[in-house]
Amino acid sequence: MALIGNVTAAESVDGRWALGPFACDGEAFTRPETPLIVRAMSVRWFDSNCTIVSSYKVNQTLYLQGRCLSDGRTATIPIMLDLRGDRLRVGWNREPIQEMRRCR
Repeated sequence: MALIGNVTAAESVDGRWALGPFACDGEAFTRPETPLIVRAMSVRWFDSNCTIVSSYKVNQTLYLQGRCLSDGRTATIPIMLDLRGDRLRVGWNREPIQEMRRCR
């Protein structure tokens, strides 16, 4: 199983990503105002905390299955992370793809 941590440092998606600079500072009341936090074995965004249970990579795109706890319920969701320079295209649970920038 290829996990996020196996991606080389130059291609690393680990860190905090946000739809806008205002969202980098902390948690807020909506998903667009909250940073996406990617670690080697987990992904967290807004009210969902996910453990990565499987993953694969095609070119620069990581496809993950996250076992996520949200609102007291557990579900397995697909997550796509497509690194494009300083931007990360995020596909979350089959919702429309959103583009984020790395938080500084």
